[in-house]
Amino acid sequence: MREISSLTLVLSDKCNFSCPYCPQQKGKNTLKIEDIRDFLDLLRPRLDRKAWLGFYGGEPLLSWPLVKKTVAYAEKNFKDKFRFSLTTNGSLLEREHVLFFRKHRFDLLLSYDGPAQKNRDANSVTAVEGALDQLRRLYPEGYAINSVFTPKTVPQLAASMEELLRQGHSRLQYALDACAPWKKADLAILEKQLERFTTVCARQRQKAGKAPLENPNDTDGRGIFACTAGRDRLALLPDRTVWGCYLFYDLLGHSRQNPDYEKYCFGELEGFMAGFKKGFPAVTANYAELRQDYFFSEKKELCSLCDDLERCAVCPVVAALATGTLAVIPDWTCQLKKIARRVQDKPAARMINGD
Repeated sequence: MREISSLTLVLSDKCNFSCPYCPQQKGKNTLKIEDIRDFLDLLRPRLDRKAWLGFYGGEPLLSWPLVKKTVAYAEKNFKDKFRFSLTTNGSLLEREHVLFFRKHRFDLLLSYDGPAQKNRDANSVTAVEGALDQLRRLYPEGYAINSVFTPKTVPQLAASMEELLRQGHSRLQYALDACAPWKKADLAILEKQLERFTTVCARQRQKAGKAPLENPNDTDGRGIFACTAGRDRLALLPDRTVWGCYLFYDLLGHSRQNPDYEKYCFGELEGFMAGFKKGFPAVTANYAELRQDYFFSEKKELCSLCDDLERCAVCPVVAALATGTLAVIPDWTCQLKKIARRVQDKPAARMINGD
């Protein structure tokens, strides 16, 4: 059995944004510090030598006292066991938070869509840009920016990322809305946008010695992708249920009648703790079946028959948020992956990777 290298605490399902592409459902549930202590203490013997402890939401800064209490408990009782991370929309970020994150060496992921942000929350632009400015000045090494693009906003991808570079932000990521259908015209625009920004990244690498784009590269190595949720990582959700990854809760957590709920949910915290020795291995075995060669496309084509199998990695839950069935992949997702591989194979991308 693997050691656990990552724990996610979804502190609350409350959020001050209503992003059109977000699969999370809002609610009133909030974890308590007692729940978090029990969760961490139970897993202590199975933790990796250095594990990630991530804070997530909703919007985790709405639960700021809980973040501070958790960090205090972890540092007192786990003695440098954890590295901390937090994902935020940035709208509530203040100097107090930034200094705390710097003191405790957090790795921050700030979700901001650049010029496309107005399509997400028009009133948030000023607040988030102010937060980014504070991070750039006070904790430049401690954060990355993730921008999400939809078929509607993808024509702005390259310009958005380039503007973030001009503002002095050196660690960038992008994500694509995998739940909305991507039409042929959208895909063509995406490919041109990625080619343009890849060229910019190559120039930046030549200039600064480091490329700003931190997206995982499917061509970094060949092999069959297997989801490691439930095996080397776990998530505690605000309704006190335990899952292999918080995304499984987004897919199944509100549908207890779904047969996959019991297959992938480790149960509520008390049951998880009481039946850990038997229950944990049984549910973990279900997660182990989530391998790329077992997935299907919507056309019922088995991924194991695809020539690109060993260069492809699709999150089975993200795919299911679009198709409704775990590990069934939308046809447009296959096209998104093919575009990414074509761009990665171009000379500019190889230059970024040092080839």
